[in-house]
Amino acid sequence: MSDSRANDDLDINIGGDDRLGKTAQPKRKRLILIVSSLVLLLAIGGAGYFAIHKGWLFSHKDSADPAGQAPTQTTILAVPSIISSLDNGEGRPVYVKMTARVEIAGVQNEASLRRYIPQIQDIFQTYLHETRPQEIRGNGVYRLRETLLRRLRIEIAPLNITNFYITEFLIQ
Repeated sequence: MSDSRANDDLDINIGGDDRLGKTAQPKRKRLILIVSSLVLLLAIGGAGYFAIHKGWLFSHKDSADPAGQAPTQTTILAVPSIISSLDNGEGRPVYVKMTARVEIAGVQNEASLRRYIPQIQDIFQTYLHETRPQEIRGNGVYRLRETLLRRLRIEIAPLNITNFYITEFLIQ
């Protein structure tokens, strides 16, 4: 066999020529396109990050509460302890004792809020009576707090209830 015939059979591209004799071009266009798109994405991401942190994008401007205005005064209303039975499918009763405080904004004195205490206690009693002992265990106290806060805000709508504190919570 001759050396020229061996090179033809193996079709080795030693000089970078393909079969038609054209030299193979490096894929520079693809490389330039990938690099430029990465640079563009980084520039857009950096500009977005800067705009969000400067407050140009997604800024929360409260027109009702300007920075120069003093914060509203809040009053904390102490709700007396309530004892309620939980919804238990078994034969033995399960009781809960709960004491809470309700924070209300925009009211000057606690005496004007005393008339809402029976309504607040009724909201507590109704919800606790619907609740099962399994729903309170673990993180259930946090769900209980959020649900009672939401119900208080809905039921006692003219008052601006800002927070709800559980000061005592016992399960028997």
